[in-house]
Amino acid sequence: MGRVSGASACEYSDTAKQDFLNTSPITVNSEAFFDFTDWSFGGKIGENAGYAGKGSGKSGAWDISSVVQSAWDDVMLIFKSGNGTTLTGYMLKDGVTSGTWNSPFAKDVSHISVYYRDVPENNPPARVPEPGLMTGLLVAGAAVIAQRQRKDSSKA
Repeated sequence: MGRVSGASACEYSDTAKQDFLNTSPITVNSEAFFDFTDWSFGGKIGENAGYAGKGSGKSGAWDISSVVQSAWDDVMLIFKSGNGTTLTGYMLKDGVTSGTWNSPFAKDVSHISVYYRDVPENNPPARVPEPGLMTGLLVAGAAVIAQRQRKDSSKA
């Protein structure tokens, strides 16, 4: 992870050789990078590729601050070198929109692609209560009921 500032995790595919977008599903989804299969392509980093920064060579900078959206839940940078190399992905920490990078390959990086996952505005992920919490609440409720029944029977 030290190769990309602002990254929280790193993962690579030992089977995918390209991050093609013209396949269904797109390669990063069929490879299930970071256990997700709902990545969307956000663009490429590079001098002529849309996002600010240098997207080729041995090292450089990246900046997605001008395009990142509040609905983006997870953001990942995919590094690709020349033909025959694998893909290396870096999950970014929440709120990180720029940083530096060093090539994860022995040779130059050919490009860096940005992928993100959307969080639906009106449908945030549902929180599921922990099983221990539910058990604790049931035990506490049963104790209160039992105490009231004892109290009621002692008054009679």
